[in-house]
Amino acid sequence: MEEVPATATASEDSVADEDVSFVRQARRKAFWRSPVMRGLMVTMAIMLVGALVLQVGLHERNRLASLHPELKPWLVQLCEVMQCKVEVPRQIDAIVIDNSSFTRVRGDLFRLGFVVRNTSASEVAAPAVELTLTDTQEKPVMRRVFQPAELGAGTVLAPRGEWSASLNLGVAAGGDNARVAGYRLLAFYP
Repeated sequence: MEEVPATATASEDSVADEDVSFVRQARRKAFWRSPVMRGLMVTMAIMLVGALVLQVGLHERNRLASLHPELKPWLVQLCEVMQCKVEVPRQIDAIVIDNSSFTRVRGDLFRLGFVVRNTSASEVAAPAVELTLTDTQEKPVMRRVFQPAELGAGTVLAPRGEWSASLNLGVAAGGDNARVAGYRLLAFYP
């Protein structure tokens, strides 16, 4: 009986154990297609979509609560955990100042009247109003900001709602009241 040299057996085993590229590719595909890996990938995708929905919900919480009141209790509970607040949305593009007037009652007393209107189909936060008194060249003489509470408005403007304000304003004597020739009104959120 002829003996096979040990080196020949070792080289045959090493060729059999050595992976060929198509075998390695097949093993990789089999790994990613295994039920355990498929389950992990689906679970991870669901978790990532859930995290995205949570993030968008937190970012848009005020608008979501306004448009879908049935979501508000859920959003309030979520904000308790995340340490945030659900408030009335601020949409300055939905705010319009209508019918404004500014008249001199006497030397240092003026009357300002205007209407703030919500053009949106949902409620929005009441804005602050900036009054700028100008001279004949449209340069600012004085500026004053009025918060909604100072104007007798609530904190919320109803959908398509409006509120009006009328104020008597005194301008301190000192020459500035003689320069007042016009005004500008601007609604904004501080």
